[in-house]
Amino acid sequence: MRGGPTYHPLAMAQPAPQSEHLIEPSQQVSQVTDDIWCLSCPVPFDLGTVNVYLLLGDPVTLLDTGTRLNFSVDDLFELIRRTGTAPESIRQMILSHRHIDHFGLGAAVKERIGCEVVSSAVDGPFMADWQGMALGSRELFRRSGTAFGIPDHLFQVNEQWANGILAMAESVHSDRLVSEGDVVEAGGRRLRVIECPGHTEGLVTFLDEQAGVFLANDHVLQHITPNPDVYDYDPDHLRSGLPDYVDSLRRVRDLPVSLVLPGHGFEMTDLAGRVDEVLFHHEQRADKVAGIVAEQPRNIFEVVNVVWPTLRERDAHLAVREIIGHMILLEREGRVAKDWDGDVLVYRAV
Repeated sequence: MRGGPTYHPLAMAQPAPQSEHLIEPSQQVSQVTDDIWCLSCPVPFDLGTVNVYLLLGDPVTLLDTGTRLNFSVDDLFELIRRTGTAPESIRQMILSHRHIDHFGLGAAVKERIGCEVVSSAVDGPFMADWQGMALGSRELFRRSGTAFGIPDHLFQVNEQWANGILAMAESVHSDRLVSEGDVVEAGGRRLRVIECPGHTEGLVTFLDEQAGVFLANDHVLQHITPNPDVYDYDPDHLRSGLPDYVDSLRRVRDLPVSLVLPGHGFEMTDLAGRVDEVLFHHEQRADKVAGIVAEQPRNIFEVVNVVWPTLRERDAHLAVREIIGHMILLEREGRVAKDWDGDVLVYRAV
């Protein structure tokens, strides 16, 4: 598994060059508003960094943490100090969802400063049993792989990747679990919880209605479309996050906001425009997948290879997840159907 970027802490913040963006990952620390800072923390993925937000006020709140690889709680605290804030002043930590780049250091932060941890009622229990839940999901994926046509050698690649993933986070217990419509007081702001399942089943976003600020984490990103989760790999009970993700995008499209703060990359000001782009992308992808199986019946992995003919082996599991999601959407629309060919699921156009 390829390592992430090496972190080089700076003694003090350097003046940022003129830029059209509020968030500048290369600066590591960006002031977004008078009371919100973005900390760009390195992650061992192509994305490069994850956006961690520090909300000043009562209570001082940290939203997400970064991961443990090539980054530590001491590195995170150094970034916090560069904002002029003492890490010990943080009284609340919100964990937006159960991906390692967002909660990986949560346990270490909680142990160091004793802050209250807030997460979703769905993803919170997963993060509290990170090792067990991740291993269980991996084992089910392995048992179900034959049905999707995944070659055996790719499971060795997935095992190496998954073992690395397990090391990038620790289980963290939440003090408060929140759901749709709950309010979280953070940094002097009233944040309304909006559940946005899809990228994970329990991803939550936060809306400051008074200020028109939407903390979207990985639900809406400017430069990429988030990969949808697969909730259940059992071929007889296959459940994908993609249908939820499409519904969640439509739910937030018309929120009255002027500033969107994502989990990666630059801030956004046109939420509806970006949502429309992502919805159009998935409509196009669904049409492409439907066309592929209209040419001839294919299994999931055969479709993956047509959509991404130069796919890297280490990205295969993400591609499989997306195509599973599109097949489920197309089944619901009555455009494809599946049949068993021995131990393999084969999809055909209707």
